[in-house]
Amino acid sequence: MSEPSCPRCGIVFAKARDRESRPAPRLPAPAETPGDRSPGGIGRLPLYEALAVAVAIGIGVAVLRHRSPAPPPAAGPVIAQSASPPRTATIDAPPAAPVPRVMPPLPPILLLRGAPAAGIDDADRPVFDELAGRVRAQTRIGPDDLQKGEYLLVRQPSDPARRSLLEALLLLASEQARGARRPTEAAAHARRAGEVQPGSPHASRALIAALFEAADWPGLEAAARDHLARDPRNAEALRALGFSLMRQDRGPEAREALKASLEARDDPSTRALFELVSKSLTDQQGMTEQRLSHFHVRYDGGQHEDVGREVLRALERHFATLSRTFDHQPAATIPVVLFGQQAYFDATGAPSWSGGQYDHFDGRITVPIGGLDSSLTPTLDGVLIHELAHAFVSDRSRGVAPREIQEGLAQYVEGQRAQDRLGSQGLQALAEGRVRGVTGFYVWSLAFVEQLMGERGQGGMNDALRIMGETGRADDAFSRVYGRSFAECVRAFNDRLRQQYAR
Repeated sequence: MSEPSCPRCGIVFAKARDRESRPAPRLPAPAETPGDRSPGGIGRLPLYEALAVAVAIGIGVAVLRHRSPAPPPAAGPVIAQSASPPRTATIDAPPAAPVPRVMPPLPPILLLRGAPAAGIDDADRPVFDELAGRVRAQTRIGPDDLQKGEYLLVRQPSDPARRSLLEALLLLASEQARGARRPTEAAAHARRAGEVQPGSPHASRALIAALFEAADWPGLEAAARDHLARDPRNAEALRALGFSLMRQDRGPEAREALKASLEARDDPSTRALFELVSKSLTDQQGMTEQRLSHFHVRYDGGQHEDVGREVLRALERHFATLSRTFDHQPAATIPVVLFGQQAYFDATGAPSWSGGQYDHFDGRITVPIGGLDSSLTPTLDGVLIHELAHAFVSDRSRGVAPREIQEGLAQYVEGQRAQDRLGSQGLQALAEGRVRGVTGFYVWSLAFVEQLMGERGQGGMNDALRIMGETGRADDAFSRVYGRSFAECVRAFNDRLRQQYAR
């Protein structure tokens, strides 16, 4: 499958248009097996490495952008006859985007500042040396280690060596908690390190890193501003500030912070982020904005005033529905931009079959509404709940949910079902590996989610999304909820699909 290179970042989940306006699928060659993840695998979805965003200390954050398969050109569904034995259609998911690292492991050299031996008497030296050794060896720091470090400091609060030791313990514990996908705990350790060593740049960097991974954008903004109060031209803190403002939908402020970061030190990742924010502001220039508690909606007020208000009402209604469905609410306000038809494609670079998209990188929903003037069509209403579902799933799983789960769930809560989409003959073609392209991917994902819903229901799916967010691994969630890894669930579903429909 081919796909144009993309200048933006994040994971983009695009909504295919409804049948009346969407091209029908090209019928591809049989798919590879679920275990085939070679770069040239026919069924592999394209994976693009885009922008490196260094939010804390200049380490590039690799953010991956996924797109749905390239659009097929033909119109009208075609069921090809296969001369070879039936093969199960396989959608090989791209690997989940890694948790961004915004700072390297903290160096144990922190412990060696000043004169470590000074102020350590014979009674405390065994404990001090034990903890110092653990920091130097970068071994796991547990609550007992932190308690011992606090005890040493209480005994002689003015001793710089004891402060350095406790700071190093806390920073190492913060790094370890962050690596284990416990950013709230990581932030707590970093804050305590800042109390132990007021003004410490190391504690400030650790806090910025933890808040970034916790997706705590207001907290990240506060931490970056606190760092900048002591070091106003720090390029990394300015970049972190710009990123946090972008995620809070404060584009003009984000652009100014990123501009200041570039003035302090020019680098490609900051410039790419600056250009992304600048383009978004240009695309939305002159738009009317309406704000409610959960959404910022922008649209061309002169042309789409009535439909803009209707979209806002629909979004609030869908937000309430999805909050109950997923037993979860995204914490951040969700930006929604409504473009005219051509302006949508110009602004997003979306494929021609796209009816809307959610961008995981900036948390924005973008929808084309060309031709609408006063009311929502059922198609647009479906697009809104579909894209909003992506925002919920991304927030709940912290971006870890596999692509198939994302698209399958978005269609499922929209009310679609695989049998209605393809019918028995189409499902037979899907089971035999003769339906691919956009329709193949979407319907396969929908049918897969239907299977999972049949096993554990919405509660099981919600548990899986929660565990993904906690562990950063889809396999952990699937093993704990469904008793099998993600790949094993895919394999079991394909076997069942073939048994049920393939000839």
